[in-house]
Amino acid sequence: MTFLRLVLAAGLLPFSCATTNPPPQQEQLARAVSAPDRAEPPVPLSNTTLQLLRSRMASHANDMANLVSAIMILDYPRIAERAHGIASDANMARPLTDDATDLSSSIPPSFFDYQDELRGWARTLADAAEQKNAVRVGSAYGHVSETCVKCHAVYRGSR
Repeated sequence: MTFLRLVLAAGLLPFSCATTNPPPQQEQLARAVSAPDRAEPPVPLSNTTLQLLRSRMASHANDMANLVSAIMILDYPRIAERAHGIASDANMARPLTDDATDLSSSIPPSFFDYQDELRGWARTLADAAEQKNAVRVGSAYGHVSETCVKCHAVYRGSR
């Protein structure tokens, strides 16, 4: 009878553990997929700026899709490679002065703040992948995607 109780308890143990401790990245996932809080319409961008950002964002979307694919199978070398790629691709230079005539001067300053945040989280993700730490990978990816959603909430309209 005692043996039967031990077998039964051991069989139920995985179910009790799975329901008492949610994954640490669950909160970031919930924020990333929820509708963004937007008190105002999206920030308008010039046509030239939109064209530049569209081409960069298409490349960025491809990088993110490849990153998610690598994360789903915990392919740590590919996760690190994609995360480093995202960090290095988020490299638009801030204008040096307010009266600069280059294209970056037509991009609102908050865009560069989001870019810096994205670069930081992508580096954190690469570091977690290099350490082969699945929990840190999940958490860092949650922050990467949350940063994307925050930026899109400011600059993209509803589609």
